[in-house]
This record gives sequence, structure tokens and C-alpha cells, in this order.
Amino acid sequence: MPALSQLNLERHDEIAVISGGGALDANFMERLADLSSSVEDDVRVVILHPQIGVWSGFDGATDIGDLFAQFAEIAQPTIAVLHGPVMGGGLELALAADIRVAAADCQIGLEALSNGFPRAGGLQRLTRAIGRSRATQLLFLEQDIDAATALDWGLVNAVSDNPLETATDLARSIASRGPIATRYAKDAIRHGLEMPLAQALHYETELTILLQDTNDRAEGVDAFVGKRTAQFSGT
Repeated sequence: MPALSQLNLERHDEIAVISGGGALDANFMERLADLSSSVEDDVRVVILHPQIGVWSGFDGATDIGDLFAQFAEIAQPTIAVLHGPVMGGGLELALAADIRVAAADCQIGLEALSNGFPRAGGLQRLTRAIGRSRATQLLFLEQDIDAATALDWGLVNAVSDNPLETATDLARSIASRGPIATRYAKDAIRHGLEMPLAQALHYETELTILLQDTNDRAEGVDAFVGKRTAQFSGT
């Protein structure tokens, strides 16, 4: 078995799980970038489930900038499994995922101003996730919130006593859908937020047109007409 302190990627059918990593340090970030770039095309969902210490924040890392860009730019949907205290850089990492599932006993906070300043794209992703007012409250007051509050705010998508199991169930549900359409939807959401509405609508239309020529689109239509479950090939 791989060492728990080493971040690793394992395949479980169409789901990839990134796990391990003892601390959110320079080695972790370098390894995460490498693994993010190596996700195979036929993977449909990526789950991020590092050791609990990773979520507690940066450990000796001094880099600045969007440190989790390569993870955020994985084409497939990503799900982060949060447990323990999720603080500072740990929260910034969680925000780079598309979906976040938190353990019921999670405590979440940014604590950025006391420690200098957010340095991994956290402010921009936080504001997009929960809105300006709540992002400002979390940043300026530096008061931790519990998992139930995070769910109410939209900071996490689910709270569970077994967050990995819940994340896996979500991943299987996503993986059962058309993988090309799912990737295009993620692309449209991610890039559309950075565009004026008219441009974003045009971009979404372009992706829809591209989808029309895929085998998955034909399979989806045929399955709908035939009242059966579609079997998507990802082509």
C-alpha cells in the first residue's frame, strides 16, 4: 500500500480518488498539481479525500497565487471530502472543488487576515460560492462556522456522518450521466461566471452545438424515446 503521507490517485471504475497527503505543504501542492494533470480522460468524477491534517491549513508553504489552479481546472467534476477543522489554506483548497461534502463535526474558517492574506485564490472563489456579504463576514470577523451553517450558506453541498460514503454516492450519480455533457456543463458554469451574460449565453450555445455531434447525444435521445436507461460511452 502507498504511504499515507504521500498523496496518491487511485481508480475505482470511472471514479478517481486522490487521497493521502499528511499536510498542506509545498510537497502536497506540487503532488496535487501533478496528479490533477494526470487524470485520465475516461475518468468521470474526481474525489479529493486527503488526510485530516491537510484541511487545517498551510504548513510551511510560502508560495502565493492560485496554488490550486490545476486541480480547479480538472475537466471532470470534482468533490472534496471535508473533515476536522477546515481552515485558511484548507478552505481555499476546498473551494477549488466543484462540490464539497462536510463531516457533521466540521468547523470552517478562513483566518486569513490574522495570518497575512489569502494566497491561493480563496477570496475570489469564496465570494462566488456564498456571495459578497457572507464572504465579507467570514473574512473580516474570522469567526468559524459549523457544518450546518456552511450548508445553509451554500459553502458546502452536503453534511454527513460519513462524508466519504456520501461523496462516493454523489460521484456514482454524476458518473451515470453523459460525461461529455457533464464536462461541458462544468465548463459553461466556470467560464460563464467570468463573462458578461450575453457572452456567457453565446458560449453555452456553442457548447450545446458541439454536443449535438457526439455519440452520447444520440444515445441520450434514443434512450429517451425508447424509455430505457442510457449507456453513455463518452464519445
